[in-house]
Formats: sequence, structure tokens, C-alpha cells
Amino acid sequence: MKVIDYVNGKSIIGNDTKLGLVHLKVKNLKDQVRFYNLALKMTIIEQNDDFAILGDNNNKPLLHLRKVDDLKRYERTSGMYHFALLYPNEVEFAKAVGWLMSIQYPNAPTDHGFSKTTYLKDLEGNDIELYIRTIDRAKYIIEDGKHMVKYNDGRVTDGRDALDLKELFSTLSKEDKLDSPITKMEIGHIHLYGYNLDNMQKFYTNIIGYAEGIYMPYFQMSDVGLNKEENHVIAFNAWKQTNTPAPIDAVGLDFYTLTFNNEKSYNELLERLEKNKIEIIEENNEKFIFDPSEIKIKLELKTI
Repeated sequence: MKVIDYVNGKSIIGNDTKLGLVHLKVKNLKDQVRFYNLALKMTIIEQNDDFAILGDNNNKPLLHLRKVDDLKRYERTSGMYHFALLYPNEVEFAKAVGWLMSIQYPNAPTDHGFSKTTYLKDLEGNDIELYIRTIDRAKYIIEDGKHMVKYNDGRVTDGRDALDLKELFSTLSKEDKLDSPITKMEIGHIHLYGYNLDNMQKFYTNIIGYAEGIYMPYFQMSDVGLNKEENHVIAFNAWKQTNTPAPIDAVGLDFYTLTFNNEKSYNELLERLEKNKIEIIEENNEKFIFDPSEIKIKLELKTI
């Protein structure tokens, strides 16, 4: 048995780099807005006939929904497996799971050891994860050549256990209202369907600049992160065994955003992109790139 780190090495992208808005294409904008507002308790920040922006109770934008007619669901293409909303603490996460159960919306509470999560789909089949990081509860180990999770109580599992809901809900008090809006929410990670695991790994570490996370070639999945606390920021798998990008009329991910709060980190990334001959596309004075699986990424520099 060998204990391994959540994140190997040091990121060069800068720890102040965050995931920004996730942009989805949707067929039925009003229904989707209602779902995210009511089921996930997200705040509607802006809405018109063409798009909507939703976020947390502090009006932090997290999700952009763009209405596109005649979208279809394609199964064997690259794209988004799921995006993940990160909760600020266990009480807020417990309220979110409890709320979903109170309205009887299907979800799958799961214990990964290093995180407590639940999984669900929106009305158009987009996968969503709600979670908190719990990195002090378990360690990653390699046993018989495979990554396993060893809990602090000695249990060793594959990290896909049923979440102990009794323990989770014990964090709630009588004053905690399940339907209260979410605060201090973040896009914690995004998990992608890719073409080739090695190419994605090299792109997100050597070029984008994240540190290597848990690399599981036998499982055809890997991830990258910033540090031990901010692990599993971008994950990718090759489960679909495809070399086909999502067509323009595909429902789901439009693009996701890397937000830089440090101009130095932003400019250093642009230099790495140029050095590696990665095309930077200008659209409406905004910069975009494509990863090796032809997934679109917006590069955003926040100015104060």
C-alpha cells in the first residue's frame, strides 16, 4: 500500500485562478431557469428571452444559460460530464441535499472520502454535482495497482460509497431552513469527456499550468488542481472513446471560463499558449481557446 498526494507538484497557473461562469446551451430557457432557481436555490441575477445568469445569494455569477432552438443530445462526443457547485460548509450542503429530498427531486448522495457529494441532472439531462471537500477524512492510496480511498477509521473502498445521510443531517439545527438561498457558492470543478487522456493531462499541466492530480490510466480518468486544498479543479476522462467534438446544435456545454485575478499569471499563460502554438480566438473583445478535445474555454482577466 502506498499513500499518494491529492495534488502532485506545484501549479504554475497561480492559486488565485478560479473557474468562472459555466455557459450552457438550453432548449427551454424558462423551465431551466425555474429548475435552477427552485431546485438548486440559485439566485436569478439577470434574465431575458435569450439568456439568463444565475448565481449565489451574493449575486456572484456562476451559470449562464443561452437559449438555442432545435438542440439535440449527442452521446458519443467530447464535452461536459458534469459541473460541480462547491458549498461553503457542511451545513449548507446538508440543507441543499435535504431540500432536494423534501421536493422529491432525484439525486444520488455519494461519499468519495475526500468529498461529500450528491449527483443529479437538470431538466435537459445536464449532469450536476453538489459537494463539499473533506480532505482530512481520508487518504488516497494505491493498492494492487489501483487508486483506493482509505478513511481515517481504516476502511478501504473504491471511493464511491453511499453517503451517511443521518450523519449529514445531524449538522442541521431547528433554525436551519432547507429552502434558504445559497451563499458563498463557487464552481468547484468541471469534469470533461475527452479524446485522449495523456494529451489532456499534458495540456492542462504543461500549458495551462495546473498541478497533476490523481492519474488513473487503467480507469481512463485523471484530474488537475491548484494545491491540496483546491484539488480536482478540472477532471477529464476518455470513457466515450471518441474523437468527435460536440456539434454546434448539441445541448449542454457551450464553454467554461478560467478567471484570472492576477495579470502576471494571465500574461504568463498567454505566453505559454503562444509558445506552444495554441490559437487564441478573439470574439467580441474576449479571448477563447480550445483544449485537445475541442472543448471551448474562455480566458477572463478580472480588473478591479
